[in-house]
Order: sequence, then structure tokens, then C-alpha cells
Amino acid sequence: MSSSFHTTKLEFDQKKNVFVTQLGEPDEEDYNVRKFPIVEESEWALVKDGNRTLQSTLLLQKQREMAVVDQELEAKRREFAVRMERCMTKQNELRVEQQKIKERVEKFDRFVRENEVKRQRALVKFQNERKQQEIREHELVVLKEKYDNLEKRQKKLVSKIEDNRKFERYIQQVVDILPEGYLELSDNMLKGVISRYNTLEQANASLLQELMQKDDSIDRAQQALAELTKTKTDEVLSYNSTIAALHSQLEKCYQHTVRKEEETLRQKIHHRNQCQLYGQLELAIKNIVDLKCRAVKVKTRTKTAHVT
Repeated sequence: MSSSFHTTKLEFDQKKNVFVTQLGEPDEEDYNVRKFPIVEESEWALVKDGNRTLQSTLLLQKQREMAVVDQELEAKRREFAVRMERCMTKQNELRVEQQKIKERVEKFDRFVRENEVKRQRALVKFQNERKQQEIREHELVVLKEKYDNLEKRQKKLVSKIEDNRKFERYIQQVVDILPEGYLELSDNMLKGVISRYNTLEQANASLLQELMQKDDSIDRAQQALAELTKTKTDEVLSYNSTIAALHSQLEKCYQHTVRKEEETLRQKIHHRNQCQLYGQLELAIKNIVDLKCRAVKVKTRTKTAHVT
């Protein structure tokens, strides 16, 4: 039973210890006086009462601790509620701020998109204008080249005219030395000479063209002859090759025929020898049979003679 008791250390305040026989109203002067009632129970009753008192004391102590814990928990709950309220307030403020930021971001996005569209339009306009400028610059360069070519051609024509003056003078001298009635009557003798020259030039060109055609015909005929010669040569070579192959095949056939004839002759000789051997064997067998038959007949006759 002593093992069930709990050891408890009691701490007493520094007060006066006084045993009282009768309880009364405490005075102010008795505040520092600790009063003990007079014990009249037995030892076992005191022990039991002490155990109950100790358990009650422990229960009260635990209840006080629970009360303190409940108070602290309630304080923490109130503090948590206050913090949650602050957090909700902060969250609402943050939500409002996020909405404002979102609206500003949307406005900025619209601004950026509008600026991008404007930039794209300006870029397309710039590219189109640049292409038009490049086309105009190219056309200008082409026109300058044409102008330079025309200017060069003009200079060449002027120079050529100056160079052809000598031919005009030469034609005039030719006209002066021509006999009368050589050219047809015309108002301008130079044109007559030029016309005569053009006629002769055309006749010369026609003759040259005809000569070239003849040369072409000769070339084609020579080419056809060469092709025909080559074809016939190839045919002759092909025929010679075929004849050589046939001749080689004929030689092989002749050699094969000779071998076959020799083999046939050997087979005939062998067959004749075999026939001769078979004939000799057949005659020998017949002679043996005749001898046996005669011997049998002789024996038969002898037996018959003995019997008789």
C-alpha cells in the first residue's frame, strides 16, 4: 500500500503556524498566521483523508493547469483570429492590388499591341516605299544605261558617216568614168550605181547560197556514203564472224562424226567378236548335248540288253 503513495514535496510559506480549536472570521492581523485545525481522527483515517486530500490536490492542480492551458489556448485562438482577420484584410488588399495590377497590365498589353500594329503598318509602309524607291532607282539606272548606249550609238553612227564619205567620193568617181548608156537613165546616178551594186550583191549571195547548198548536199552524200560503207563493213565483219563460227562448229561436228564413226566401228568389231564367240559357245554346247544324248542312248541300250 505504501507503493501506491506518491512522494510530494510541500513548500510552505514563511508564516506562523498556530493550532486553532475553533474557526472564526479572519482578521487583518491574522493574515500572516497559518492556522491548523485540531485533529481528532485515528491514524488510518488520517492516512485515508491524506490520500484523498493528496488526490484532490493533484486534481485541483491539474484543473488549474488545464484552466491555464485553456486560457492560453483561448488567447492563442483570439490571437489567431486577429491574425486571420489581418490576413484576410491583407488578402483583400492584395486581391484589390492584383486586380489593379492586372488592369494596368491589360492596359499596357493593349498599348503594346496597338504600338505593335502601328509599328507593323509603318514597317509595311516603309518596305513598300523602299521597294518603290528601289524600282525607281533601277528604272533610272536602266534609263541612264539606255541613254549612254544611245549616245554611244549616235557617236558611232556619226563616225561611221564620216568614214563612209570616202565611199561616196569613190562612187562618184566611178560614175564619172562609166561609159554612156551603161546604167539605166535615172535622176540620180549614185542611186543607179548603188542599185546595180545591190543587184550584183544579191546575185553573188544567191550563188554563194547555192554553192553552200551544193556543198551541204555533197557533205550529206559523203556522210551517207561513209555510213553505208561503215554499215556494209560491219555487215561483212559480222558475216565473217558468223562464217568463222559456223566453220568452227563444222570442224567440231566433223571431229565428233569421226569419233562417232570410230566408236561405231569399234562397237561393230566388238559385236562381231561377241557374235563369233556366242556361235562357238553355241556349237560347243550343241556338241556336248549331242555327246550326252549319245551316252544316254548307249547306257539305255546296255540296260535293255542286260534285262533281256
